[in-house]
Amino acid sequence: MQPPLIVLPKPQTLFQQRAARFRELAKAHASLSDYLNLMAELADCQHTLAKNFLDTLFPVAYSKSPVDISNWQPDSVWREALHLIVEHFKPEDGPLALIRNRIHQAKDDELETWADWLLTGEVESLDPGLAPFLGTALQTYWVSLAARLDVEKIRPPEIAYVCPVCGSLPVASVLQTGGSIQGLRYLCCGLCATEWNRTRIDCIHCATSKGMAYFGVEGKGDVVKAEACSECNIYIKLMNREKMFNLDPCADDLATLSLDMLMAEEGYQRLGFNLCLIAV
Repeated sequence: MQPPLIVLPKPQTLFQQRAARFRELAKAHASLSDYLNLMAELADCQHTLAKNFLDTLFPVAYSKSPVDISNWQPDSVWREALHLIVEHFKPEDGPLALIRNRIHQAKDDELETWADWLLTGEVESLDPGLAPFLGTALQTYWVSLAARLDVEKIRPPEIAYVCPVCGSLPVASVLQTGGSIQGLRYLCCGLCATEWNRTRIDCIHCATSKGMAYFGVEGKGDVVKAEACSECNIYIKLMNREKMFNLDPCADDLATLSLDMLMAEEGYQRLGFNLCLIAV
């Protein structure tokens, strides 16, 4: 069978599986366990929203064409999702209480400004504590949009490393397993979770096959490596489902921050970023 060029997300299972993966990773990463368990709770919220909330609120018109972040207009749906997510957390004090109150007190135009900053990666003025909540709300919104599309009507991306559905950058690439996609590399959108096929031997950014190298953190296994190109000085994480079938690009990315630190020390720049984390 011909392998699919584009694979759309399945919100019915995506966030539930992501929550389980976050909890599995939290047990293995003592220093990140609190953060990863928080992300697991946020993924639980995403699953509930995708199942019970967004299906009823999205207008049918969104199913007709991809929604690119460059053409995105303010929408009350993602803001309501954000408020429902933070309402799940009811701390009386501490950082979570401050973030929860700040989001509830923010006006619509302020929330939209924060979202624009996060989507475009212009996060210098954005409070890092807001990112996990903004990121999960925006992900839930865009995953639900992408899942409604007709994959046969989606054109291949004009820029090979940009998501063909929403125009975002990939959070990681994954070597897939099973059937016609065995061993193929798919880029995974950090926003809408769409996956699209990209030739395995070429640099994702500049398309050269020269100067490719792979990096890993000693003692951390080889499920996640950094695929780096010395020609353009760009890297992206490469995740192998043959090594860990239930990996999740978003979750496994956040659990391998030490790899990002290594690549920064080596002088490489990452292609894309994780919406749920602002590096400080």
